[in-house]
Amino acid sequence: MAIPTWLSTSDASESPSLRTAEIEGVSETLDVLANPIRLEILATLHRRTEDVRYADLRADLSIRDKGRLNYHLRQLDGLVARDDGRYALTDRGRRLVRHVASEDAWNDP
Repeated sequence: MAIPTWLSTSDASESPSLRTAEIEGVSETLDVLANPIRLEILATLHRRTEDVRYADLRADLSIRDKGRLNYHLRQLDGLVARDDGRYALTDRGRRLVRHVASEDAWNDP
């Protein structure tokens, strides 16, 4: 597997705090993505061409419990936006889903 650029040791002169911040950010994102329900939410929203109402999103998902769905939607803050009761991927969320779904993300170079 390719080593992510943020793990590269070639720039040893960089500020350690910047590297720590980058690593913490990546770690937080991976924690969010490690949950299958959240991945299902992201994939469902990615397939949509328009914002989706909560009821329609819930109908498209395997999760039926409103409390659990709301919890996972809150965990996706920054990747999923809510506006007027409708949900959509943010630009960051869309880029992340495209990258995670790309074959290149999981294959050796």
